[in-house]
Amino acid sequence: MATEKLHEELTKAIDFLDAGDADTALLLLDSYIKHTKDDADAYFYRGDALAELGQLDGAISAYRTGLDYTPANPDALTTLGDLLFEAGQHQEALGQYRAVLLADPDDADALVSIGLVHNALDQTDEAMSAFKSAIEKEPENIFAWNALGDLYYGSGDHAAAIDAYQKGIELDPMDPAAYHNLGELYYDLEEYELAEQNCKTAVKLAPDFSMAYLTLGGICMDQERMTDALKYYRLYLKYETSPQAADMLAEVKAVVEGLQEELKE
Repeated sequence: MATEKLHEELTKAIDFLDAGDADTALLLLDSYIKHTKDDADAYFYRGDALAELGQLDGAISAYRTGLDYTPANPDALTTLGDLLFEAGQHQEALGQYRAVLLADPDDADALVSIGLVHNALDQTDEAMSAFKSAIEKEPENIFAWNALGDLYYGSGDHAAAIDAYQKGIELDPMDPAAYHNLGELYYDLEEYELAEQNCKTAVKLAPDFSMAYLTLGGICMDQERMTDALKYYRLYLKYETSPQAADMLAEVKAVVEGLQEELKE
């Protein structure tokens, strides 16, 4: 196949992937790789497509193959770590993040990722150390502040969690995740007005932020505002597309059906 046609095939694959059509992207990538076996980026894109389709094992394999050609690629190492983490392969994920840190000891994001793995393993001290090291290296790292907030939240130190989330918002007032995290915390504290305010800010900044709609639905249910709850749960169903959310989607669909019946829509 001519080089120009191959390049066009890869470009089309990337366009389909960016447009959310992972199936078509995967077909084009497989055709491209058949003729160009040493293009690391093609394997990484293939991994992205498989991850979009919920095929984690295949995505991990694709990234490993790509890294055979460019073993020091920090972005690919990080993504492979993320995929392994999502697949529950915690020690392997740590290995990838540490490889990034070995190449660049000042990479604060790698430290945060390491901390997240430790937190998932209930290794709170190690997680705290990693997050604080990340902040020392990069005081304006919002990823680190949000992760530190989650750690405090999980350990029951709500005041420290609020401070960390608010620091993240101070650093980037346009980050919807920080507002949602703060809203979730206030929701757990049954401070519904503050919870709703922060979650509404999150969806104002990112109208497709599905988890904020889920929290808003819960807030409204607890306040017996059933019409509002139905609206927010429908928006959650509209915007949540992750294969990993299948169980939650089924649960919310059942709630929506019950609310529709209750409201006689």
